[in-house]
Amino acid sequence: MKGLGKIKFKSNVRWQVVFKDPDNWAMGLYRPENRSLKDVKYLEKHDGPELFVLLEGEVVLVLSEDGSKIEEVEMEKGIGYIVNCWHNAYSPKGDGLALVIERDNIKTEFIDDPVL
Repeated sequence: MKGLGKIKFKSNVRWQVVFKDPDNWAMGLYRPENRSLKDVKYLEKHDGPELFVLLEGEVVLVLSEDGSKIEEVEMEKGIGYIVNCWHNAYSPKGDGLALVIERDNIKTEFIDDPVL
C-alpha cells in the first residue's frame, strides 16, 4: 500500500533519526552509551519537550530541574516519559533502546561535568 511505511526499531548506534516530518517533528532511536550514573559526563536540555518510550532492555533516565539535584527514573515498557528538563540516561546492561519523538530542528544546551 502506497500510504503505509514501516520502520524496524533496531539500532546499534547512540542516536539515529528514523523518520521526520521536516520543520515539525522527528522520531529517533536512542541507545544510551552510559552504563551507570558515574559514566554520565553531561546533561542536556532542549527548547521543547521530548517523548521517550522504552522499546527493549533497561534504560534509566537521569533528570534534573536545575542541573544540580539529580533524579534517576528507571523506564518501564509501555509508559511514555515526557522530558522537558536537563537530562541524560544510562543502560546498566547496554541493552536499552528507546523511541524518542521531538520537535524537528530542536535547540540543545549542555552542562558539562555535572555534579552527580
